[in-house]
Amino acid sequence: MDGVFWVRESPFVFEDAVPKEKFFDRQEEIEFFVSNLRVKRKMLLCIVAPLKYGKSSLMMRYFEILRGREDIIPIYVDLNEVKSPLRFIVERLYDFGIDLRNYYKEALRGGELFKLFDALNSILERDDRWLFVLFDEFHLLPELIRNEGIFKNMPDDIIYTFFRGFAEGRRISYIVCGSAVEPLMRALDVWGGRFQIIYLGPFSEEDATHMIKKLFAEGGMEISDEYAKIIAESAGYHPFYIQYMGHQIYVMGEINRRTIRSAKRRLYEFLSPIFLSYLEKIRRMGGEYIEAIAKLINNEPLSVENRIALANLVRMGILRPRNARFDFVDPLFRRYMEQVINNLEPAEVIVVGHWAERIVGNYLLRRGFLPYYSHDSRGAFDIYVRIKGIDVGIQVRYTSGGIAYLSDEDSRNILLEAKKMNWVPILAIVGKKLRFFSEIRAKKYIIDEGYTDIVQAIEAFGR
Repeated sequence: MDGVFWVRESPFVFEDAVPKEKFFDRQEEIEFFVSNLRVKRKMLLCIVAPLKYGKSSLMMRYFEILRGREDIIPIYVDLNEVKSPLRFIVERLYDFGIDLRNYYKEALRGGELFKLFDALNSILERDDRWLFVLFDEFHLLPELIRNEGIFKNMPDDIIYTFFRGFAEGRRISYIVCGSAVEPLMRALDVWGGRFQIIYLGPFSEEDATHMIKKLFAEGGMEISDEYAKIIAESAGYHPFYIQYMGHQIYVMGEINRRTIRSAKRRLYEFLSPIFLSYLEKIRRMGGEYIEAIAKLINNEPLSVENRIALANLVRMGILRPRNARFDFVDPLFRRYMEQVINNLEPAEVIVVGHWAERIVGNYLLRRGFLPYYSHDSRGAFDIYVRIKGIDVGIQVRYTSGGIAYLSDEDSRNILLEAKKMNWVPILAIVGKKLRFFSEIRAKKYIIDEGYTDIVQAIEAFGR
């Protein structure tokens, strides 16, 4: 057909839950679950993380693990899709040979629902089996139960209390999660701390780069370790952000500094209004919350009031407990808040830059200069900054051995763009040290021979 051509489908998934064959990382969470399952069947487990952190994907992995146990009946209930959860559970139980349909009909006619649960537990005990109900978006359960025609006039906490009562002492276990963290945590309050909670965080660098390389390979594109690490760090090792950036790069059809920059820019445009809404909500809660975040970021001692404020931010899904302290769930939001705390306009190089670019950006911020991600230089520069009235473009290179190289093509491109934009071109090399060079040409650069002060490098330009 004219004008129609086929391209391979993008291997990156960010619209839906990640399918089993594309599930990466979370090995610690899976090992924790399997270890618990090995020694006991009774379980109350909650997965906590904001939207798009892989909760549903992890729940599905748990579901697959449970399906492999002969004495377990696993039922996955996605409350975004299932509008009559009790009917759904009864229908799934029937598939496993447990017929509770008459008990359910009696409950709908105004009968006692506890008869259904009593009959269920008797059958489970008789057959030496266990029921695991996996509720996705658990905070929606009370409203759906009321809409189903059961407990029509009961408040949320009474409905949760009922489900709690018929899990205690019986062969019924719950695994729950939800993207609305505050309502989810309120739901757990009814259980009085009986739930084990898994707080999901970002991937490790190793797992993130493995994910990126594998997905690009599935799409027929090869990516270097260097570029995979740049994407992972730029995305804050966040699984959704990695999928988002990877898709943008895949659509552009090539992997290079230009397409990675473009994907960073799209991610920043996507995140900016989300982060701003977080910030507005925190500010409405009171100045003590900004103060507590500032102390957390600056690693200062926390008062009791600070800890209470941070604990409330855990319930919002912004922070998570980590090694007896608190940590940001989203590293990119932490970078955003670092700028807010320092009364600086959030600069893209700090928010979504590669680690080497962030080192240079933070150096500039400490000197009182405001760095920006350079969109307009077509790859010649990573950072734009104005220093003492001079427009400066900085190309950032990193090295593990103290030596970096500029090719003929790179040096020509840097000088051409610098002339066109009337910028002073500076090469920043990041390794165990940070050094600046103003002599831009194809050559080997030894980090020890550079300037420690960018102002000196600028003054040396053109000599």
